[in-house]
Amino acid sequence: MTFYYSSTFRLLRTEPRLTPAAHFAVESAERDLGFQLPASVREWYSNEDAIDILAQYSNNDPPIALAEFAVIEWRGLRLLPFKNENQGVCTWSIVLDGTDDPPVFADFDTDGAVWKLQAPTFSAYVHACVWDYVMVLNQPAIVRAQNGPLSAEAFEHLWREFAEQPPTSGWPGDTQHRFEGRDHAILIWAEDRGSDWFVGARDAESLEAALRTIWNLDNVG
Repeated sequence: MTFYYSSTFRLLRTEPRLTPAAHFAVESAERDLGFQLPASVREWYSNEDAIDILAQYSNNDPPIALAEFAVIEWRGLRLLPFKNENQGVCTWSIVLDGTDDPPVFADFDTDGAVWKLQAPTFSAYVHACVWDYVMVLNQPAIVRAQNGPLSAEAFEHLWREFAEQPPTSGWPGDTQHRFEGRDHAILIWAEDRGSDWFVGARDAESLEAALRTIWNLDNVG
């Protein structure tokens, strides 16, 4: 059973494999660090497939092995990096703030000088990664558009027509918006200077239905 990741494993259509070997690796990392990992982080890495899932549901971004975990300090915060971007321009870190499910910060191409909030909790970050690829980026039918800034009117339309999923922030873009429909879903990387739209569906017919719904929003069609 899993407390923090039930919805994530439902998306994956599998069950977590909480194995003694994975639990031992967590305890070994905690001994090296000198403290116990937050509850949601311990639970995730006690799953044998934790590293593989973080790697697979990403843009080939390599996770950091538990044995290589090391705390860094930034403006009074204790950060625990757990994944790097595939070209080294971004690093994701758990914020060790004493909570059971701590936030995730990202450093985008500043070499550790500036960290920004990516997700309010570690479990939310993991779920967002899996959702992006399961629902959109790995779908058999997908289109992408680069467009101008996402308007308030377009966002309101999306909010009415689709089920909004939890957003994240920081990178890529300033905010990553997620909307889910029947047999299709939309991911938008939004920032002031423009936005990237991704629409994924299980087949061409479902993709067409999604595109008809959004075609006139901000002239994205």
